[in-house]
Formats: sequence, structure tokens, C-alpha cells
Amino acid sequence: MAERSDGERRMKSIELTVSGTSARVVLWDDLAPKTVAALLESLPLEIPLQHCKWSGSACFADVSKGAIAGVSGLESPVVSVYPGVLAVRPPAPGAPGAELLIAYGDAEYRWPDGRRQVTPVGELEPGARTVLDALAATAAKGRTTIRLRAAGER
Repeated sequence: MAERSDGERRMKSIELTVSGTSARVVLWDDLAPKTVAALLESLPLEIPLQHCKWSGSACFADVSKGAIAGVSGLESPVVSVYPGVLAVRPPAPGAPGAELLIAYGDAEYRWPDGRRQVTPVGELEPGARTVLDALAATAAKGRTTIRLRAAGER
């Protein structure tokens, strides 16, 4: 992250929109610099989003274009993902791209055969309850669209 002249750190962020509601995601480029850079390079993204069948309170979106689709390896890997956290799973062998995961409650990234790790890349700013509710609605309403775009530094 860039240092401001007054010593405060500048935070990189993106704008996330789902089902007509938006919030800012503060990116953790200190924990995952390569993955965050690939995500930023891939923006804007507009892709289908759906509830995760095995992971609990989370949604996922397959990403088959841009630098994020080819990101390799994990950075600061985790299995548990908490409400508002955005994470990336690098492409699995033979898969066409990466996967974005965003939790609307406590979640644990899983596939049918067990737990997997993801790279956490950021978190929704406080006060994003409407976005979390829109994400949760995918469990009952089905697939929607997620849009990610650059929000600039702040």
C-alpha cells in the first residue's frame, strides 16, 4: 500500500454490486499482493454468482477471463471465511479459471470431497448489511450477477 505524506496508509478498494445494492471492498494487498494485483488488472468483471452448495453461508462466481483467471498459487491461505470476506481460489487442475468466493455469514470453503484453501483478498466495509442480505438471498432465489469495478484509492 502506498504511504501518504501524513503517514496514513492508503487503502486499495473496489466496488462490489449484487442485486442492485453496492458496497466497497477494502483490499488486503499486504496479505495477497499477487492475487489482489491480478484482481485489479481484471476489472471490471460482471459474472454469474450463486450460493455455495457445500461451503455454508457463501456465494461463488467462476472467473474465466482476465489476469485473475490465471492466478497461480495461494497467498495467506485459509479455509474459514467470515461475513463480508472476499477470497479467490486459483484455477484447479483442468479448470478454465479461478473462483471468487464471498461469505455472507460464517463459511468454510469446501468441495464435495472436503475442505479446500482460498486466498483472502479483502472485506466489505462496515455497514454493508444490504449486500450481505442480497448474497444470502441466492440460497433461496438462485443465481444472480456480481459486478466488480475499480473504486480508486482512498
